[in-house]
Amino acid sequence: MIRGGLVLALLAAPSVANACATCMDPREGSRTLLWVTIFLSLLPLGLLASIGSFLWWRARTSLAVVAPSPDLPPLEIR
Repeated sequence: MIRGGLVLALLAAPSVANACATCMDPREGSRTLLWVTIFLSLLPLGLLASIGSFLWWRARTSLAVVAPSPDLPPLEIR
């Protein structure tokens, strides 16, 4: 019931609903927009770096598990 009243109030006064964090204070708007741009630019790079480091770690640990035992005789390849 309260949610419906809130939606109805926002529909009655659309100028209130058009506000955003960067639109409220014009002096801070450019700085906020700059930080959002930096964050959104670095986010995909961070995700790719974390996925790459995870795959690198998995490859390194899988090589450690598959390594032959020092007690086995050396293999002769002909």
